[in-house]
Amino acid sequence: MATTAKASEHIKPCNISQSERHNRRDADYIASLNPAMLYIRKDLAHLNEVYVAPDMEGVSLQQYYEDIRVMVKQKTGRAMQEKDVKFTDKKGKQRVRQGCSPIREGVVNIKPDTTMEDLLRYAERVHERWGIRAIQIHIHKDEGHYEDTNDPASWEPNYHAHIIWDWMDHDTGKSFKLNAEDMSAIQDLVAETLDMQRGQKKSETGIDHLERNDFIILKQESKKKQLQEEAKEAIAEKEEAEAEVEAAKTEVADLWKEHDYLTSANRTKAERSNRLDLDIRNKTNRSQALDDAIDAKKQEVAGLEAKADKKLRDFYTIKERGDWQDPMFFAMSAYIYRIDEGLQFCIKAIQDFAYSGFGGRGGKHGDIFWDNESYAIKHYLKMFAELASATLKQVADWFVWLASTLGRFNANELRRADHEVHDIADGRYDGRIQKFQQGISR
Repeated sequence: MATTAKASEHIKPCNISQSERHNRRDADYIASLNPAMLYIRKDLAHLNEVYVAPDMEGVSLQQYYEDIRVMVKQKTGRAMQEKDVKFTDKKGKQRVRQGCSPIREGVVNIKPDTTMEDLLRYAERVHERWGIRAIQIHIHKDEGHYEDTNDPASWEPNYHAHIIWDWMDHDTGKSFKLNAEDMSAIQDLVAETLDMQRGQKKSETGIDHLERNDFIILKQESKKKQLQEEAKEAIAEKEEAEAEVEAAKTEVADLWKEHDYLTSANRTKAERSNRLDLDIRNKTNRSQALDDAIDAKKQEVAGLEAKADKKLRDFYTIKERGDWQDPMFFAMSAYIYRIDEGLQFCIKAIQDFAYSGFGGRGGKHGDIFWDNESYAIKHYLKMFAELASATLKQVADWFVWLASTLGRFNANELRRADHEVHDIADGRYDGRIQKFQQGISR
């Protein structure tokens, strides 16, 4: 069972020869590993990544170490102290002055999706704060262990990165001095930069950093304890399941009793169902007869509508065209339409309304005229009725005839226009027109 790694970096003096062999993954290094303790998978090696600082290209760690020796000698005038030195302080106490560790190696826990860019960003923040510089970074995603050596699926990966640090101030020739608070701050910084949960502080746990094998043992002991707890839970679940089985057996016996009762009741229900089926068939036949009668009525209505459409069209058709009055009437209507923009607005509104009701030629109306249109039509109905000493209905007939003649209405469009224009003439729009006049629009 995989656990979520917590952010941490364990830093110690770099074992140069061993570090280079481990990070390079040379064939002789892999061959030197104990097969029984093999923790590197060759099939995952392509997931690893390497960064080398520009000034380290083609330079071994040993050569870089020798260059630091020369730099310290040049800057301080003294050889670099590499070994621990015992001395007696002023109070007579024996103390140890630790030797210089110019190159140090940090092992950083990472996530499966941690990138080299993430680690370079972390290294840059460390450099900005303490002056320490990362000269190599090696991401290893091919390490881990099998919890069960006989089960390939039990592989537990150990995602981490090795950061090789130059711990020297090249301006002074002295090493950087970081105290306990600084090292704790580094742990905070790596967690923040890599977006990981920080590991517990040593001051809280009292546990030093564990080497790889000790870490695996501790992890396996933790998992063993977890498995023991899970076993207890499984036993409790088994006992609960057994109790549920016994309860189910009792429930089954009760259900069989209920089944016998329902079987008898179902016979009665089946007889009733047969009676209902017969009733449904009778009603279905009756419904079909009614459908046939409705279809006949629809045909009759369609015939009546055709007759009504013909009468309406005949009403709006100019007859006896040899008579001079009819051509003059048409000509005068056309002339008035051309010179009066208000009349044009009314006629176009009637045409647009007629076209829109039946999927016609692009009108924008619904079931009624817009308020400004009904207002204009009513106004012109009154004006022409007064001028011609005619009724509003007569003028409405003329408006519909003119709109139909100019727009070539079909029967449906003619009927739609005739109905709604006469509604305006009959006063059914008066309430809306009054509100429109008062500045109330929909």
